[in-house]
Amino acid sequence: MTLEHMLKPKAIAVIGANENPGSFGHTAALNALQSAKNSEIYFVNLKHDRIHGQPVYRSLSMLPVVPDLIILTIPKEAVPAILTEAGKLGTKAAVVVASGYSEEGTEEGRVAEAEIIDIAQTYGMKVMGPNCVGFINNISKIKALGYAGTDFDLERRQPGAAIFTQSGKIATDLAACPYLDLSYVFSMGNCAMLTIEAMFEHVLEEKEVRRAGIYLEGVKDAQGFIRCLRRAFELEKPVVVHAAGLSRLGAKSAASHTGNLAGSRAVYEAVFKKYNVIMVENKDEFVSALSLLTAWEGRMPKRANFAGFNESGGDNAIMADMCEKYGVRLPELEQETLRKLKSVLPEFSTPSNPLDAVGGSVTGAVTDQVPLYRILGRDSRIDAILLGTIPFALDDSISEPIGRMMVRYAREDDSVPMLVMPSLEDRRDPLWREELKHHGIAILGCSDIGYRVLGKVSRYIEDRFPRTLEAAVPTKQHLLPPVVLNETESKKALAGLELPMPAQAEADSKGTLAAVLEGFRFPLAMKISSPDIRHKTDAGGVLLNIRSKDDALAAFDRIMERCAIYDPKARLEGVLVQEMARPGFEMILGITTDARFGPQLLIGLGGVWVEIMKDTVLYPCPLGYEEAMAMIKSLKAYPLLTGYRGTEPCDLDALAKAMVRLSRYAADHRDAVKELDLNPVFVYPEGEGICIVDALLTRYGAS
Repeated sequence: MTLEHMLKPKAIAVIGANENPGSFGHTAALNALQSAKNSEIYFVNLKHDRIHGQPVYRSLSMLPVVPDLIILTIPKEAVPAILTEAGKLGTKAAVVVASGYSEEGTEEGRVAEAEIIDIAQTYGMKVMGPNCVGFINNISKIKALGYAGTDFDLERRQPGAAIFTQSGKIATDLAACPYLDLSYVFSMGNCAMLTIEAMFEHVLEEKEVRRAGIYLEGVKDAQGFIRCLRRAFELEKPVVVHAAGLSRLGAKSAASHTGNLAGSRAVYEAVFKKYNVIMVENKDEFVSALSLLTAWEGRMPKRANFAGFNESGGDNAIMADMCEKYGVRLPELEQETLRKLKSVLPEFSTPSNPLDAVGGSVTGAVTDQVPLYRILGRDSRIDAILLGTIPFALDDSISEPIGRMMVRYAREDDSVPMLVMPSLEDRRDPLWREELKHHGIAILGCSDIGYRVLGKVSRYIEDRFPRTLEAAVPTKQHLLPPVVLNETESKKALAGLELPMPAQAEADSKGTLAAVLEGFRFPLAMKISSPDIRHKTDAGGVLLNIRSKDDALAAFDRIMERCAIYDPKARLEGVLVQEMARPGFEMILGITTDARFGPQLLIGLGGVWVEIMKDTVLYPCPLGYEEAMAMIKSLKAYPLLTGYRGTEPCDLDALAKAMVRLSRYAADHRDAVKELDLNPVFVYPEGEGICIVDALLTRYGAS
């Protein structure tokens, strides 16, 4: 896709330009004029002769050139005629600011949006929006923005991140953060023609785009989205995502805002885990994460071990608590480090991590903190220094001495990265924020925000295990009802995976059962065979430890009677006879297929514990052995699997290998498998493997 006319226009026309403060036409005109060094700027309006000192034209046809890009700040009703006129002239790009389209959820809105797309396709035009405010290209120095953004200085602002949002307000809020280095800011609106995924893919390879931030209200092109995340991972360009609309009310709000449908939080988290995306929860976290990545550009540590540094015991205790809460690692300092700290601190101090600098440099015994920074930074266990207490607030006299010491240390060749964690909310001094950023020192958000973000960035830094970047995005939509297979059919479907299962057979009558029993070893398990009864135990459809032929024949009658009472409409196909598997640690493995992102592998505590403990993890299929092991280790129950209080460690190798095979099956059958439950899966001691006791497969209905 070529977007040169959109992003690097030689001529821009603002349709509806005016001088009415607060209007889209006024703001778009001011922003466009700031692009005048790099593009010819024209204004079109029926009522004015001059706007902001510029001549005004009555129509596009009267312009001396054909504009590459038009910015439409006019009412929705006037958009089709102007787009058509521009298309006939040869204009190839447009930004449509007007709202009232598919985001309204009305047929009228959908028809109006479809009309825009039809006109654009007729004339080979690319349209951003509708219901958007446009974009900033800080590489080519172009501002095509219809709302706010006039303070964004194209001359001084440094490139760095590409920002993609569907929201105009959030786009301009982020552009207004002067301490974020930004290459692009895109407000994509309804993404009727140009999607976030398409724009992301178009600019991702540019050297000036060194990281990405995405505010997401839904994914239009899952295949394209995954392709971008995969490529960003390969290029080692960090991606920060705030996925909104994941709650019930949030999803309703997102749908009314841009007409997009949000997805499942668990699925988004799984996808982002696979591609090492930093997922944040709000705008504060979003800005804080991008701020840290901006400051640490070129200085990103290879590990995430921090030395905490405070000027009081109280702040030290708070830092220790918050770091533990959010997974920020404060390792024990080396003995040599402790000895050196002891030699420069007062006798009454007890060095540790985090470090209490006993009053700091203003009123305390330590007047120069730089030697302390050096000692901490030279500890082989430390990768960065985390400074608490110092707020760098406006008009705070302590900022000057502390800031100067931090900058002096940061300039040293063997210094480690630093960051500031303010202990109180306040307005930060913009001059000190910029000075520290220039030396690779970020000021994070206050308290919870900052520590939470640091924990997430820490996981980004260290989450480097080998992974399978392949995706299994579905290629079909399914309109027919899904088909639930019984246990026998489900296990037959999995037969080629070489997953260990007990010997079993199905009997549709007592006569068939009598013949089947000849080849089995007692004791047996007997279960109802029905595609309509998923929870067999609840229905009274499971009997265990059947030890004779007579007991089995009697069990057949009991199971059929109980299940007929439990669900009179259920199809009862008979009874499944199965040799009893020896007990093991009960786990669940499963597949759930997301309509956009495809099959996700699930693992967790099995049996009845799956619904009580809810200790499960999702991950996109397919996956490799290292990813499977990482899933297992992320379970809260993981210590139980490794041998706890005298129990034998479980065969995690066999479990991980089964997960890999299962994920490959799901990826290969992405358009057929809707759900799969393997529960329980018995995991035996190391070297003894696993056994899949029960299986239930749900397939999409054949078209």
